[in-house]
Formats: sequence, C-alpha cells, structure tokens
Amino acid sequence: MKHIRFFLALTFGVTAFAAERPNILFIFSDDHAQHAISAYGSKVNQTPHLDRLAKDGARFTHAFVGNSICTPSRATLLTGQYSHLNGVPVFNRFDGARDNVAKQLQKGGYHTGMIGKWHLGSDPTGFDRWIVLPGQGAYWNPVFLVAGRKLNIQGHCTDITTDLGIEWLKTRPQDKPFFLMLHQKAPHRAWEPATRHIEMFKERVIPEPETLWDDYATRPGALPANEQTIARDLTRRDLKLTPPADLKGPALQKWMNEKPMTLEVDGQTLTGRELVKWKYQKYMRDYLACVQGVDDGVGKVLDYLDQTGLAKNTIVIYSADNGWYLGDLGLYDKRFMYEPGLH
Repeated sequence: MKHIRFFLALTFGVTAFAAERPNILFIFSDDHAQHAISAYGSKVNQTPHLDRLAKDGARFTHAFVGNSICTPSRATLLTGQYSHLNGVPVFNRFDGARDNVAKQLQKGGYHTGMIGKWHLGSDPTGFDRWIVLPGQGAYWNPVFLVAGRKLNIQGHCTDITTDLGIEWLKTRPQDKPFFLMLHQKAPHRAWEPATRHIEMFKERVIPEPETLWDDYATRPGALPANEQTIARDLTRRDLKLTPPADLKGPALQKWMNEKPMTLEVDGQTLTGRELVKWKYQKYMRDYLACVQGVDDGVGKVLDYLDQTGLAKNTIVIYSADNGWYLGDLGLYDKRFMYEPGLH
C-alpha cells in the first residue's frame, strides 16, 4: 500500500510494523464540524485534501468525544482517559507529570514534536521539541512559545502552523521514527480566515439547516437557556462589524462585545427573522473560509510527505477536538450533548 493513511477521530492505536516502525503525523483542528467536510457528505463546502485522506485510508463515522469542549478534549486525547480521570473536567490546568501518548512513544524510540494550539494551561511534556500558541492564540501575526521564549511570526496562524510543521519534519533526526502533533487554531471563533479565502463564499447562499428555527418547545430544560444562539448571541466582533472611528480602549471593547438585535445592512434595517438569516450567512461564510485554510494546510503537508517519500511509512491522522453547530438547533459553538457538537 503506497500510503498508510488513516482518517480517525480523536483517539488511535499504533500498530507495530514488523519491518519498520511507522512515523505518525496527527493533524488536529479546533471546532471543525464533521458536516463541514465533504468526505462526510457536506453540501456546503469542499475539502479536497481531507477527502484525499478519506479516500486513501478510512473514515471513522461513529466516533464521538466524551466532553465537547476544547481543553478537556485535548487532555483526553493525550491521556486516553475520560475527563473525570485525567484531572481536566473543564478548563483546569493539565498536570504535565501525567503519562501521555508522547511519553510512551518517546520510550519506544520516537522523536516527538508538538506544534500549534496546545491550550492545556501548562507546558507540553513528552515532546523533544515544541512550539505552541499561548492560550487561544491569535489568527493574525501570532505569538508562539518556544521552550518558554516568545516568538512573533507575521502572517496567518493556519499557514504559519503548517509551515512550522513542515520545517519540523525537515529538521528532525533522520535515525528515528517521528510522532508529530500538528494542531491548528482554526476554525475556532471568531473565524478570521486568511486573506485569500475571505471572499470565497461571498456569493454563496448557504442552505439553512432544518432546525435553525427550532423554538425548543419540546427540548430539555438547559437548551432554552443557552447563550450560543445565532439569533441572540453573536457579537459585533463575530460579525466583523466596523466600529465607529472615535471609539477607543474599553469603550471599543464594549461595542465589539455587544450582541446587535438591529443592523443596517446595504441601506436596509434588519431585525427579527431577516437579521437571523443575515447573521447565519455571515457566520457560515467566515467559518467555512477558515476550514478552507485548514484543508489547504493538510494538502501542503501531504504533498511534502509524497515529495520526500515519507508517505510510504507515515500514518496520517486528522481529527478535531469536538464537533460544532452550524446553525443546527439555531446554535453555534459545541458543549451540548447533541450529535453536531459531539460528532
């Protein structure tokens, strides 16, 4: 088999090859909905490079996270333990003294690396080299932490993370198999795509999910009280609205964080249902444009593996930390135990 590629979700096992131990490349994104991958049947966007993985390998179609939120999901990935066992049930600091998959692979002779979004509140352990974003990181001109030092890099975070991953592959020791965790920030809120993708979906009308207008009349108690609806909870920052020129400091931040219920768009005053429709289109276009950057990065890394011959003995895994609501139940975000947020 020319390419050993497995399209998995969240956790995996390593098979010992009799002749040569495989390299392992784990590509991780943040808040990538399964139904925003064309290999999983997306009708709103195309992800040709992720589809390439799916075609050459396997899709895990019934994989779910046990705790649909960023930090706990990442702790589960590292440890193979549920949140109530690994010490990270919500946004707790991960204890780096705990065993993890990288430490186990180090013991097995692997050269290990971690690049991109870490978001576990402590420095990575078990990795020979790591370059990570502090906290959530920034989409543009991000700061990275390199063994405690700060490194500012100009450009878009998705592209930078991809390039740092390829540089790690180029400079790794050649006498060991490698394990690289390459973690993207995208498509996490507030959905800031690379310049080349900003208008990619501008002319598209994204189909509304059947449950966008759900009134929760038949839903359990927590859902009606949620604060992650497209109708009520997207902020001016989320919607990329331009602030008044005279606003500065705290006043500017207050304005950006407000949740508008009336907007002037192209000379029209939008309220009610029409405003929800506009918000949904804006949100989805930005989100999908961020996904496109992730897909580009996957393609660039796969091309590098092909060009160098590494693809012949490298397991490539793609996953996300959790699912995401694309207007399903009228929501964005994750958290709730409905399929779009867990899958």
